[in-house]
Amino acid sequence: MAGAFHGVGEGETVINVGVSGPGVVHHAIKNMRGASIDEIAEVIKKTAFKITRAGALIAKEAAKRLNAEFGIVDLSLAPTPVMGDSVAHILEEMGLSSVGAHGTTAALALLNDAVKKGGVMASSRVGGLSGAFIPVSEDIGMINAVEKGAIDLNKLEAMTAVCSVGIDMVAIPGDTPASTISGIIADEAAIGMINNKTTAVRVIPVPNKKVGDSVSFGGLLGTAPIMAVSPCDSSTFIGRGGRIPAPIHSNKN
Repeated sequence: MAGAFHGVGEGETVINVGVSGPGVVHHAIKNMRGASIDEIAEVIKKTAFKITRAGALIAKEAAKRLNAEFGIVDLSLAPTPVMGDSVAHILEEMGLSSVGAHGTTAALALLNDAVKKGGVMASSRVGGLSGAFIPVSEDIGMINAVEKGAIDLNKLEAMTAVCSVGIDMVAIPGDTPASTISGIIADEAAIGMINNKTTAVRVIPVPNKKVGDSVSFGGLLGTAPIMAVSPCDSSTFIGRGGRIPAPIHSNKN
């Protein structure tokens, strides 16, 4: 479940607001058949602006009534398993027959960037990740794409290079070697390290389950098809130990 960290520099009481609106964004572009990519990006940006501004106004009023500090507004398009609340369906509404088709990463990059631009314009206190999330089990569109074989772990990894988070809520076979899971984590860490962005890995090895099966986590955690991992072995690489040196950033200063 979502949590929080309260540091020494924070007020005794702070109001932070998270606003999630995949369904609103989806509805906004639903009737844009024939529109250019530029026009779609502009509508998403304006929609993100409206949602964020509403969240900021509510947060300010709540903070005032509770005599608390107003913290941040986090506009993160976080889906749920409910139909009409899917990030994947936004991407498909842009013109993809299914998430996972060639062009998926480009569409996701457009969505993530437009959400951030609209949010920053709406409030000077935009925080959190404020972008698009792509958890598999928590998004009905992602679940459907995996079930029909349109998306796999390799495509998910590519998508994480341009969205807010990493490989998220993915169920894998229960007999997956620990070294393979370590390799998945290492790949995501590398994307975050080189691109200077947030990444994470939330994969669940499900005991006694194999590719083609599914597992239900219940509630907002949804249902996850068991996804295939690479049959190739990475144990020797992972077993070397040590650390990958931090990347150089001084050439960007």
